[in-house]
Parts: sequence; structure tokens; C-alpha cells
Amino acid sequence: MSANNNIPYLIYGRKAWLVSLKLLTFYFLHLNRTIRNPLKTIRELNIIRKRRNSIHGKSDILKYVKSGNLYYWAAEFPGLPSKNLKYMIDVEYQRNYRNNNNALLIPQQSVVWGITNRCPLRCEHCYEMDNIDTKDHLSIDQLKHILKKIEQQGIRHVQLSGGEPLVRFNDLMSILNEASQRIDFWLLTSGFGLTKEKADELKKAGLIGVNISLDHWNDNAHNNFRNNSKSFEWVLKAVENCRNAGILVSLAVCATKDFTTEDNLNTYLKLAKKTGAHFVRIMEPRQVGHFAKQNVRLSKEQIEMISEFTIRMNTYPEYKDFPIVVFFGYHQRKLGCFGAGNRFLYIDSNGEFHACPFCRGSVGNALKVSFNDAIIKLRENKCHAFKLN
Repeated sequence: MSANNNIPYLIYGRKAWLVSLKLLTFYFLHLNRTIRNPLKTIRELNIIRKRRNSIHGKSDILKYVKSGNLYYWAAEFPGLPSKNLKYMIDVEYQRNYRNNNNALLIPQQSVVWGITNRCPLRCEHCYEMDNIDTKDHLSIDQLKHILKKIEQQGIRHVQLSGGEPLVRFNDLMSILNEASQRIDFWLLTSGFGLTKEKADELKKAGLIGVNISLDHWNDNAHNNFRNNSKSFEWVLKAVENCRNAGILVSLAVCATKDFTTEDNLNTYLKLAKKTGAHFVRIMEPRQVGHFAKQNVRLSKEQIEMISEFTIRMNTYPEYKDFPIVVFFGYHQRKLGCFGAGNRFLYIDSNGEFHACPFCRGSVGNALKVSFNDAIIKLRENKCHAFKLN
């Protein structure tokens, strides 16, 4: 347990088992208010349980992160208990039992939203390379117009991206102050300029968590990947500042061909644990942005290695005090892609709708096109830029 009650911390063992029981009870009571039939509610819970276990591996969740009065098991879901988690339960239930193409509002769990074209780094794998500029293309009023449409759509989980969103700090704060009481906001960042003062301001404005990019456990390797000699130092300081401010911390790694070895994965998780990170998000390299036209796709053996590593870290008792690992490629291969208007979509820094940050192809601009129209087009196109192994 953390010595500072404001700092989020991992729980496991008997305490985690009790949280799992609370989570199950929370799901049951909320779903049964809608279904009004305990037996049907139990059947629906079993569907959710099987889907959750297929994502996390082969067993129940063995660890959670406690932040304030809430418990988290992934950076992609609201905490337990919360109104936004209730909403997400409703969204998943609606998805299973109605024709969403004819629905007034097509349920979405989350949106990744680029709020700036600017970035001080030139990362080797940058997916937003074609949109990076020295000035922002959308005004704060235009961003707030998109924010209003996000909220009207019923989305209660938003991941703020860029460019580097921290270079637009005042506008970022304005967005948080506008809607953080109703929406769970996470920040996707390199850690650039994330000082103690800014971390405290972000927490006060309602930021839930940060996904900070750390692409290697070796400082020189990470700095070379980011084309900045101070990037590794920024990351470690940003993690410390966010933890101390009471913000959830996830480290994000782009697992390149050269990086993806057992030794590197294990060493990375040991570093993540040492920094106090609560989650680790493992991303596959995609042929987009700086990686376009490059042979960056991982081998089948490497995909299996990361998948087995994810299961091991999340379910084996000897790793109970390590960060919770998320590898989207694992559940993609079991359940299909959650992007492309299935459960989330991407709005880039110009306001264009895409399937996800790595699956590019605009289906309209969020300032002009309705979410429903964009989602229908995305679902028709599906995940067009990436074929699973």
C-alpha cells in the first residue's frame, strides 16, 4: 500500500478478491434494474465474464489499482463504483440487444481525440506525422464544439492525444474544466513538460490518468527512438509527478521487432514496477506515419510471445505486484478490433474521423459530420489497414 493515501496503488490477493466480488455485485444490481429478471441478468453477466476473461487471459482479475474511492483494472474503463461505469455497462448491454445501425445514438465506449497539431519530438513511429505542424489547425471554440458532440453522443471515456497535448496546456485545462465532472479523461503524452505544478493542476481539473510513452527500458534506446536526448528523463519525472498528484499512470511501449524479446519485455516490466506505474500498454508497430512503407510487422512468434507475457503478468501469483499489462493485439485476435466504430474511434488533430490512430482514412470531419454517420461508415469499412496474423 502507498504511504501517501493520495497516490493510487495496486491491490492483490484477498483484497482483490473482495473487489472482484464488489464488481460482480455492482454489475448484477445495475443490469437487473434494466433487465428486471435475475436469471436473465445472470446469463448476461456470464457473457460479460467470459469476454473479460478472454481479454485478460484465462482466469479472474487478480489485481486492481485503487485510486481514491475507485478501483480500476484497465486504463480503458471507468472505475468501480462510478456513474460512468454504469453507463458503460448500459452501452455494452445495448450493443448486444439492439440493431445499433438504426439506433438514434450508436453506443461507443471511448474516443481517442487529437487536440493539437504541435509536437516538440520527432518520434520514429509517429502515426500523426502527416498532421504535425507548427500551429494548431483547430481553435479552442472548434475543439469545444467537438467536445459537445462527444458528450451528446454519450461517450464518457476520452483519451486526449495530439501531437503532444501538453503543448496546448491552457486549452487542455479548459477542456477538462468544461467536462471532467461528466467524462473520464486520460492523457496520451510523451511526458514533455509534465512538471509537478502541471500534474497538480491536471489532477485538480479532473484528469483521471496518463498514458506516458516509454519505448525502451534503456535510456539511450528510448531517446534515439524519440529523437531527443532528454525524453527518457522527462518520462521518469512525469511518472513521479503524476503519481504524487494522485493521477493514474500507464506506460505505453511500441514493441518493435528489435525490442520484442523475452529479456526486453521482462526488463521493461521491472522498470515499470520500479517507477510505480500502475499499467503497461503494449502497442504493435503499424505501417502508418513514419513507419509507412517499412516492414515493421511483428512475426507470429513475437505476437504469441507478447500474448503469453501479458497473461503471465496479469494472472501468475509471482507477478501480483507488477503493473497490469494490456496488449490490444491479444483481444483483437480473440474478439476482433474494438475500433472502427465498434467500441471506439479516433478523431485526429484536424477533426477528421478515423477507425483508430493506426487505421487511417477519414470518413468526415467532426465539425460537420454527425457521429452516427461517421460510425456507420467506419463499421462498413471496418479495420482496413491491418490484417491480423
